Amino acid sequence: MATDPLIRRARPQAFMTVGRLDRVLGHPVAFVLAVLVLLVAFSWTFVTNPGRPAPADDPAYYSWRTEALMANDPETLLTADGPLGMYAGGYRVATPVLAGLMRRVMDVGILTPTILISVGLRVLIALLLAGFAYRYRPDPLIWHGVFFGVASLMLAPPFAGYIDNVMTLLFLSASLYLIEPARTSWGPRIAFFLLLLVSGFTHPTTLAIFCLTLGAMAFVRFVMNGFSLRRALADDGAMLVAGFAAALATYAIWKVGIWGESASLGEAALPPPAGADFFARRLNDWLRALRPVVNGPLFAIGVIGLLAAGRRAARDELTRVAIVWLAPLIGIFGVLAGVAYPYYRFFNTTTAWLLLVGIGAFFVVRYCLDVAGRGGLGAVALLGVLAVAFVLGTNLRTGMDVTGWNDPDDGWLKPAEQEDLGTVRAALEDAGATSVVFVVDDDAEEDVRIYGFAKRAGNVSRFGVPADVQDRTAFYLGSLDRYLAGEPTDRGDYYRELSSASLQDANRVAGTEPDVVVVPSVFNEAGSNAGVEQPSTEGRVWYVTDCEANGLRGCSATLGDPGRGFPFGPILGGLLLLIPGALLLPWALPGARFVDALGLVPALAAASLCIVGMFVLAGTGGPLTSGRAWTILVVTGAVGLVAFAASFFARDPGLGRGSPNFPATP
Repeated sequence: MATDPLIRRARPQAFMTVGRLDRVLGHPVAFVLAVLVLLVAFSWTFVTNPGRPAPADDPAYYSWRTEALMANDPETLLTADGPLGMYAGGYRVATPVLAGLMRRVMDVGILTPTILISVGLRVLIALLLAGFAYRYRPDPLIWHGVFFGVASLMLAPPFAGYIDNVMTLLFLSASLYLIEPARTSWGPRIAFFLLLLVSGFTHPTTLAIFCLTLGAMAFVRFVMNGFSLRRALADDGAMLVAGFAAALATYAIWKVGIWGESASLGEAALPPPAGADFFARRLNDWLRALRPVVNGPLFAIGVIGLLAAGRRAARDELTRVAIVWLAPLIGIFGVLAGVAYPYYRFFNTTTAWLLLVGIGAFFVVRYCLDVAGRGGLGAVALLGVLAVAFVLGTNLRTGMDVTGWNDPDDGWLKPAEQEDLGTVRAALEDAGATSVVFVVDDDAEEDVRIYGFAKRAGNVSRFGVPADVQDRTAFYLGSLDRYLAGEPTDRGDYYRELSSASLQDANRVAGTEPDVVVVPSVFNEAGSNAGVEQPSTEGRVWYVTDCEANGLRGCSATLGDPGRGFPFGPILGGLLLLIPGALLLPWALPGARFVDALGLVPALAAASLCIVGMFVLAGTGGPLTSGRAWTILVVTGAVGLVAFAASFFARDPGLGRGSPNFPATP
């Protein structure tokens, strides 16, 4: 029989001791391996199906806007607003600028930027929230819990395809790191302002909500500090000034119109023509897809666990951010009033609920490991760890199923569309066409359904248009005969309104007699043009089906860079795009650690490249050519070098290294 001293000496050697597990999880290799696991999970479908597009419908919008920016004056993104303004985005231009830089510097194909952004955003937001939680609870397990907890829900409907919304959440999640150090340092203050500013050129509605949340955070601290205005200004004055300045600068730049056209902030969010019933159904669908039965308890545990510290919790940055940033979710309760607006979209105006699910997972796993570490029957508690792993794993699996993430036939560009429109592109280039109108129709009855069909058809059809013709491309909703007669198609009030608006837009953009009128069968499977034969109009009208357009036959649609071997060039280009973020990091966040850099370097790189890119294009007034792209990279890198040098003159290595109420462990 072993003696007690022998047992005590043996216990530290057991692999599953909590201390040893923490050391393993806290090693940089463990962080990198976790990132690789998620990168493989999110990107494997694109590796095994080269040339497939990103899932969801929205990437189509960003794809053609990127192509337009690369071949036309930047003002095109503001003037190409479509019928009834359905393509209006104002100065929501950060995403096409970033995607265009990827195209030019990384030398990748048309489909690749939206794939890289769709995968990258999901991994980076998880990294940023995990690193933020780890700064205030220096327990490596919280990093892994938040990382996998957040990532497991990043394929849920609130984030499926809404690239600008999710890109804004990337910048706002990065800004969380800077709230505390901005109290005393100018580097974090300026970086905080710039992250909010670029959010204003990605999705200003989300920025406005975040700025209101910053005010709520300051008010909470004001109350907990005994209503001391002096202490409130000392703690949160810099944060509030930066937020106000970013909102004001966003408004001013939109109104001045740095690309030649002023824009209204109202263009940032245009709701579809639907009633309260439609929005209520969509909200219900989203709630069910979020699996509240299994994720609700983790969320509640996260909230309770943070608030359990009482008054200390109110002075803790992690608790303050995680709880107060839930405030935007109040917007979903418009369903109770029956008001018709997209209240389901308030889920993607904050990442706080994701953060709290991850924190809840951490609390459960930590408790179970502590119980199991006592030995004996306590080992049963390991089942709790397995249960959390099962919930997070099935979250990811459910999200992939709901969004069709792993289905190569369910992207923004369906296989038949890719084949036919790829052929149209080749035929238009061969014909030297300078203007084109797509005629599309469907027999959908609901206003919101015909709106959705027309918007998708108009976006996706532009895949078949050369980049330099994007500014003279439009679509017409309705009968081909009515379009050729110069009349809208009549079928219900809203349908006629949209058909009339599409005719006016087509005449404005492409002229009353465009070079080519395309009738693609993939967008006329139902409705007035279904089964129409090639009309006799001297070749001006092309009816496209089975990869044939204007006598050109052949599915020349593989534009996603498959079969190029190992992508040395794109990888090198991607690393070059990260350099500005690496240079800015020590200036933006003094004392940043490896886990901070994992998420902040790409976020700072993206933000700085977008801001510099916007102003370089404003100054030059031309398209995003290769020369301008490299100029943007060099200028951003030079700014980064100046900031890097400045960081050595004003460095406080202690900034942000945990909360005074929850200090780092020895």
